[in-house]
Amino acid sequence: MKAICIIGSPKSNGSTACIMDTIIEGMKESNIEVRRYVLGDMDINYCKGCMQCYKTKKCIQDDDMNIIIEDLLDADIVLIASPSYWGDVTGQLKVFFDRSTPLSDTNGETLVPKGKIGVSIAVRTGTRVEENIHLINTIEHYYGHLGINPVEGFTVERVQFKEDFKQNAEKVKEALDLGKRLVGFSKNNQE
Repeated sequence: MKAICIIGSPKSNGSTACIMDTIIEGMKESNIEVRRYVLGDMDINYCKGCMQCYKTKKCIQDDDMNIIIEDLLDADIVLIASPSYWGDVTGQLKVFFDRSTPLSDTNGETLVPKGKIGVSIAVRTGTRVEENIHLINTIEHYYGHLGINPVEGFTVERVQFKEDFKQNAEKVKEALDLGKRLVGFSKNNQE
């Protein structure tokens, strides 16, 4: 079983990465092969709006997006995490969504194989859960266009630094447990 973990943060070692890594730690007990990407560390250009991918089912740009797409197509489980920037997903994640157009159902059927599950993770410094719910809905909207079945949304509030998360024993346990449950979610989705 394979998972792709996409961290939609400009920071490779911040709170969002820490939360994703805790979920990954939970997955290790199930021997899930994990690919982890931090979008802020990658060379992914903006969508040019040329619409060539509508004809070719492939983006004309040759950058790191091609690496992620290969692993996304191969994965059974897709996890996407974003910190809240002005109550929405980061610019890096929005660019990733835009560049996924060749895979989507925008002009017909999705190129993504059936049976994948998706987990959405939203992180914010503030206390407004509804803003994190908006992020979860945005990520799940993306999953919908790719035919990925969203199985869980995980939100963490009051986290600015990774230490804030590590000190919240309840949320750390929830993240570990989520990682452990993913194999069951995936098997149930494929039956």
